[in-house]
Amino acid sequence: MQDLGFLAFTLPRVEILMPPKKPRGQELTREQHRANQALNQRRLRIEHVNSSVKRCRIVKDRIRLWKQDIRDLVMEICCALHNFRVRITPWQPMV
Repeated sequence: MQDLGFLAFTLPRVEILMPPKKPRGQELTREQHRANQALNQRRLRIEHVNSSVKRCRIVKDRIRLWKQDIRDLVMEICCALHNFRVRITPWQPMV
């Protein structure tokens, strides 16, 4: 999923999904509108997961640990805590 803030960012073997914009003075086709809605539902779910991971304040705040791989380890631990929370009290299935 990508928005206009990350247009130049690419990774190998990664498919980039970006919703089509409405042309100036025209409307989106019905298929494009449905595709945008589907992408928006996925993006919203991802944003909710990100906010759940950020419950651990160490992820939100500035990390001043400079040793190699410490920041990645902190993020992995916070993601594991999120997965643990979801396993205990599951969310509704993704549509």
